[in-house]
Amino acid sequence: MIRRQLVGVLIGATVALALAPSAAQAAPIPIEEFKTSSADPQAGGHPDLVTEFKLGEPDKQAAKTVTFEAPEGIFGNPNAVTRCTSADFALSECPVNSQIGVITVWAYYNGNKEYLLGTAPLYDMAPSADEAARFQLVTPVVNIPIAIPVSVRTGSDWGLRFSVTEISQQTPLRKVKMSFWGVPLGAAHNTERFQKGSPGNPPGCTEEEHAFECISTPGEISEVPQPLIDNPTLCTEEALPTELIVQSYQHPDESSAVAKSQYAAIEGCEAEAFNPVLSASLTTSDTDTASGLNLGFKVPQKLELSPTPSELRTATVVLPEGLTINPDAADGQTACQDSEANFGSDAAANCPDKSKIGTVTIGTPALDAPLRGSLYIGEPKPDNQYRVFMAFSGSGINGKLVGKFLPDPETGRLTATFEDLPQVPFEEFDLHLFASDRGLMATPTTCTLFSARAHFTPWNDILSAQDSEQFFGLDSGPGGTSCPGPVRPFVPRLVAGSANAVAGAFSAFHLKLDRDDGDQFLGDLNFRMPPGFTGNLRGISYCPESAIAAAAQRSGKAEQASPSCPSSSEVGTSNVAAGPGSHPFHAVGKLYLAGPLNGAPLSLVAITPAIAGPYDYGNVVVRVALKVNPLTAQVSAESEKMPQIIGGIPIRMRSIQVNIDRPNFTINPTNCSIFSVDSQGVGDQGTVTDFSSYFHAVNCAHLGFEPKMRIRLVGGKKQTRRGQNPALRFDLWTREGDANLKRLAVTLPKAFAIDQRHLGNICSRAELASTRCAGRQQIGRVRVDTPLLDQPLTGPAYAVSGFGKLPHVIFILDGQVTIMPEAESSSVGGGFLKTVVPVIPDAPVGHFRFDLFGGKQGYLINTRSTCSEPVVRIQYVAQSDRRHSQRVNVGTKCGKKARRAASHGRG
Repeated sequence: MIRRQLVGVLIGATVALALAPSAAQAAPIPIEEFKTSSADPQAGGHPDLVTEFKLGEPDKQAAKTVTFEAPEGIFGNPNAVTRCTSADFALSECPVNSQIGVITVWAYYNGNKEYLLGTAPLYDMAPSADEAARFQLVTPVVNIPIAIPVSVRTGSDWGLRFSVTEISQQTPLRKVKMSFWGVPLGAAHNTERFQKGSPGNPPGCTEEEHAFECISTPGEISEVPQPLIDNPTLCTEEALPTELIVQSYQHPDESSAVAKSQYAAIEGCEAEAFNPVLSASLTTSDTDTASGLNLGFKVPQKLELSPTPSELRTATVVLPEGLTINPDAADGQTACQDSEANFGSDAAANCPDKSKIGTVTIGTPALDAPLRGSLYIGEPKPDNQYRVFMAFSGSGINGKLVGKFLPDPETGRLTATFEDLPQVPFEEFDLHLFASDRGLMATPTTCTLFSARAHFTPWNDILSAQDSEQFFGLDSGPGGTSCPGPVRPFVPRLVAGSANAVAGAFSAFHLKLDRDDGDQFLGDLNFRMPPGFTGNLRGISYCPESAIAAAAQRSGKAEQASPSCPSSSEVGTSNVAAGPGSHPFHAVGKLYLAGPLNGAPLSLVAITPAIAGPYDYGNVVVRVALKVNPLTAQVSAESEKMPQIIGGIPIRMRSIQVNIDRPNFTINPTNCSIFSVDSQGVGDQGTVTDFSSYFHAVNCAHLGFEPKMRIRLVGGKKQTRRGQNPALRFDLWTREGDANLKRLAVTLPKAFAIDQRHLGNICSRAELASTRCAGRQQIGRVRVDTPLLDQPLTGPAYAVSGFGKLPHVIFILDGQVTIMPEAESSSVGGGFLKTVVPVIPDAPVGHFRFDLFGGKQGYLINTRSTCSEPVVRIQYVAQSDRRHSQRVNVGTKCGKKARRAASHGRG
């Protein structure tokens, strides 16, 4: 789309062999004069353009290369006239209507240092593949063909560059005056046209002012005139700079000579127009689906005799609410580095294919074909994460432009911005972001009519910016299903279980939660594990709170290279899938054991480096409180609110997979009843759904079961006497590898009864729930040394009223977790005190010790000498439903005399 400015430069000329220079001449060839002028300063106007220069005496140095740098914003239309073919040019048969100007050349010739070779016509030629335009002439007198290729300074200001290289040394160049006609076919130039077959004015016309008198004028042109030259469309208070660069044969490695001139300031911007239009569409009409995006700007650039419309400087497009970046868009891709894009150079971009995300086509009436190229993920910057590089080529132009997508950090709504587009007549910008199941965009979740709004700013800063709006709709659900209602469905699926289902065995545990496209996004999640599924915490450290806080501030790459939490606290991994379609983005993190959270004794922390292709969003840190039921030890996992947006991208979470695979950590139940892993989820629209997964341990019947208890009377022999409050110690052991206890019943002899006198400070059921009986009389102390914990669980035992006739005994065991087994007391069989623990957690006990206080705090009283009835009956029920019984002698150490007295009631 580039308008080819035809600022005329140089040299149709020839260069004569210069004398060998002396050491004193080691300097650039002098430029004695350089001037650029325009006949009309009108913005977008079409003036004749004249450039002329004069070099130093050509007997000293000969020019090898001459380059003219035209002002920024001047472009032209080489298609304004009929192009001369190479064959016709070689035969001096270029059509009259292919002439676009004239050139007059002076050179060192026949001993004359400033010989007027004459005036020749400039012809518009078909350019080669690597040229934006090409003009040619034949130097009068010496008949040397000269080509003036035109290129574009895409590495800087997109201005035009005219160059002539390898100038002949036979007649060293002295002076050039070149005129490009603003409207070549206009009547004003009828007297300056050369007839077909006339390469230039004939010899003898040695005076410049009489040059055209020697030409047989062909007369008027019948074709409709079109402009060749366009002035900039931005008005300026100051003149525009131009530059001439000359390199000599004598000093090709030395600095080139440089001269500067000025082009008249531009005015009259109020006469221009600016009417851009936005086009936008998706590649799908389905909701909650991966999609491509078509984005186009139409900026009319009619090359007519009236002032050319202003070019587009900035385009800002606000895309519809709900249309966001697909989380999977950049997965597996890389970024094109600024150095690979070759910014600041006229060379083509060299971006890797793995950074390509779309195509770009740019059209202009000034070129025969559109410029075509690709869109690439640009190197992210701290304040500009989602950069897009547009790299396109054609007609010798290698363009590189930068756009950016800015997502709203709260909603993900996108604003696409393309700033400081070049001041050239690009008429159509067509950008296509790739579609497919991993398309760059993710569509809104509802069927409706959406709008994209654009704000266009012209280069002409006098003209008002313009707005344009494009509407498009979605009319089906994902995969062509029916459109969702106002509240989308929320039917997640849960699959969970142990890798090894054998009862009581260590096993990795896997959990996966999925939702379908079109469903509500996953929000809050809670899980309840099956009874008896527990973990061995022995030897596992906690990830420190300071490390968790630090992880949230680190980059994802830093976390991958050196995890924040110690490996001794790692228990597994997590895998979160995000984004619509069958290829969501997967982010893998690690799970660590951590300390208390939200009232729970333990927690898990999932630290997930959020790295998608070239984008590093840091780490997503999610805490999960692990609550332990104090009666059953059943574990519930309550997650903090799941993140919904990261780095401005709504993650549209599709699935969560948890793998707890630390060796010898999680343990299966020893109860082979059918259980389930239960979950409750909350969707992003507030819908609450309960769902579960089947869970079943096997081979419980193969587990052994032989617990053992010892009961001792603590203190001297007087503890056996009637009316005493005895202190008892209960020791219970379980064997490693056995089925765990499910129920326990201890029946004391009739010699023992509850001492009602000592229940005055008894704890109530309400106090147990509110204060855990704080301030009430303890009846004993309890300790459990379980193989699952590094430290024992310890605490008091209380008699608690409110459960019936007799109080219950509550054991409060504190440590890494809190367990509160409950024992029910009753009188059976004519006076036997039976205490039953109906619910025991399905976990290995190891060693349980209960010290029941005696004396003034005594819970029990001897109704007779205990020497008469020392046997305690114990019944055990396993989680596997196996049963075992035991008769235990209290171990009172009664002598014969004491036992005889007890048998006669004298204890």
